[in-house]
This record gives sequence, C-alpha cells and structure tokens, in this order.
Amino acid sequence: MKIRLYKKGDIEQVAHLFGDTVSILNAEGFSETEMHSSILNNIHFGGWEETCLKNFTVVAEINDRVIGIGQLDYNGHISCFYCHPDNRGQGIGKKLYDTLEDFATAKNISTLHTESDAFDRPFYFKMGFSTVHKQKVLIDGEVKSLFILEKQLSV
Repeated sequence: MKIRLYKKGDIEQVAHLFGDTVSILNAEGFSETEMHSSILNNIHFGGWEETCLKNFTVVAEINDRVIGIGQLDYNGHISCFYCHPDNRGQGIGKKLYDTLEDFATAKNISTLHTESDAFDRPFYFKMGFSTVHKQKVLIDGEVKSLFILEKQLSV
C-alpha cells in the first residue's frame, strides 16, 4: 500500500471508492447501479476533480487501485476522507490522516476540523479530535446528526 498525491484522472476510481463506501455502509433503498450512476454523475458535474486538484488530496492505493482518499483544504478543513470498507481496520485511514496532519503542520495550519457522523467519529477521536458541537442536518429528506470536530496542532 502506498500513499501518493491525487492526480488528474483519479476521479473515476475515487467515484467508485465513494460509491462502494456509501452503498456498503450507508445505502438504504438504492441498488448499487443506481448509487454508482448517481455518484459518477455528481462527481463529474459537481466539480470534484477540480476540488481534489485545488486542495491537498492524497490517495491510498494497492496494485494501482485507489482504496482510500483524504483531502485537506488550506484552512484546515478535512472535507473528504474515505477508506474502502474491504480495507478498513488495516491502518490505511491512519496513514492517510497522518499525511494530512504532517502537511498541515508543515503549512503552519494550527487547527484541523471536519464534520462526522456517529459511525466515523470514533476514528477521529483516536486521531485526537474532540467534538465542538452536534448539529442536525437534512439529507435526502431525513434528519441526520453531524458532529463538528476539531484538533489543535502544535505548529
């Protein structure tokens, strides 16, 4: 497994990574085909490729297959962080996170922050984040709880 910078053209694999993650961990009432179709359309037309290239974005890959992604903007916001469900529990998320934190420290970013659901929050706690507050958001007609998390860095 290696961590490398996101490069133009990775978006197709990132779309499938996101689709697999959502469909396996979060899908309710959608077929895998519907999920992938929707995700591919949203990524190509939603500016994800540009966002990945504009921010500090790294991917984890095994045998040229993207299995994880981490993205940090220059204000310290982690806006995209996924690891394929088949590869969870193998330290890949920690390696991606450590790469983001090292970059933030090198750029004198003093605070990292992100939004998380209850499922991912334990991972961020292990990385040293704390909850700033909880908020309710409307996603696809359902009210979901999101947690605003942050971590102070020593820069």
